[in-house]
Amino acid sequence: MKSICIFEDVTYRNFLPLAYNRPVYELRCGIYSFLDRIILQYPDTETNLFCREYLKALISESYSYSVNKVKNNSKGCLFVNGRLLMSTPISVSGKEEIGIMGNTIVYARLLKNNCRAFTPEKFLDQSFIDELKKKYNVKKVKAMLVHYPWDLIDINKKQIKSDFTSHIKSRLIQAAIHEGAHIINNSQIFIGNGTVIKPGCVLDAENGPIYIGNNVKISSNSVIEGPVSIGDNVVIKPLSKILAGANIGKVSKVGGEILNTIIQDYSNKQHDGFLGDSYIGSWVNLGAGTINSNLTNTYGTVKAQMFDKVIDTGQTFLGMIMGDHTKTAINTKFTTGSIIGFACNILMTRTPPKFTPSFSWYSDNVARVYDIKRELQVAKRMMARRNKKMTRNGEKVFKTIFALTEEERKLHDN
Repeated sequence: MKSICIFEDVTYRNFLPLAYNRPVYELRCGIYSFLDRIILQYPDTETNLFCREYLKALISESYSYSVNKVKNNSKGCLFVNGRLLMSTPISVSGKEEIGIMGNTIVYARLLKNNCRAFTPEKFLDQSFIDELKKKYNVKKVKAMLVHYPWDLIDINKKQIKSDFTSHIKSRLIQAAIHEGAHIINNSQIFIGNGTVIKPGCVLDAENGPIYIGNNVKISSNSVIEGPVSIGDNVVIKPLSKILAGANIGKVSKVGGEILNTIIQDYSNKQHDGFLGDSYIGSWVNLGAGTINSNLTNTYGTVKAQMFDKVIDTGQTFLGMIMGDHTKTAINTKFTTGSIIGFACNILMTRTPPKFTPSFSWYSDNVARVYDIKRELQVAKRMMARRNKKMTRNGEKVFKTIFALTEEERKLHDN
């Protein structure tokens, strides 16, 4: 059987805090995650996954694929960089070679005997590429590799259109559409089974496709303007404005105004308030009236603080990046280019810091480390409300992230 292995490289660090508890290839952009999109290109092909070792057991719970070990096979393996925004498949068959762009491995096609030397740790070592150049035929390639979270936001609208054209073959509307709802350009709309569109809703696909999964509830008088992607079991609250580039993960509840923002699974933004050009992790709860700025008053490019350095993102529009399990109080206001870490609790009437370390507890009078035991209790309670239980492996990863982010908190204190 033909075999592929999707790996993450050292650049995963650029995607923190979003990548603390997931490999980079589980991040979403367009209708799919990077992982799902790559797998779509390789039907009837054995899939293997490489990730950081502390994530191995947790990732193994989610997939039937081999994790951090390539299964034995007679055909060899094609290793594919998980940051690759794949539009056409790279051939699994052919001579051994390493596809390189700049100083990054895009893919490595190897025979069986040479696969054993390729481990997750090797791909996380930047010097590994020099070893490969000495041993294998190197082919310089052009590929779409993402480098930062704002790359995902920037290409999100275009990718929704591309995914819809490439993979949504039948334009089906299987929803219960109530009288008084309006559908514009239905050839560019897909709506799954069990979805309900309430009276007064407008689904406008004139400027881009609308993909809506199964068992979605779109409440009355909501407007959806494509390109938009909405996952299974999502609830859209009444009077919502879901605008171009909105990309809502499964089992999320959203409301207010959402523009060109990716929200991973199981998060809540149920109330009024603007959320634009942002990337929000899973198990996040944004309190009523939480908003973000996505454009500076100077109309210049947005700068973001990534741990100990400030980066000019090159983006004119950029809201915020928020890690999993973070919660905000009502009327929280974030400035352009804010980076909010994993498992934070933000309870401020004034504007929070532009960089918030993971496991931070911020109120107007207190800035301290969020107690790990208390935060674990909160995370488990939220998961239980979605009929999910944090597994033992999930708890281990949670505690590992707390240890890994100690230096992050020290940097901020200094």
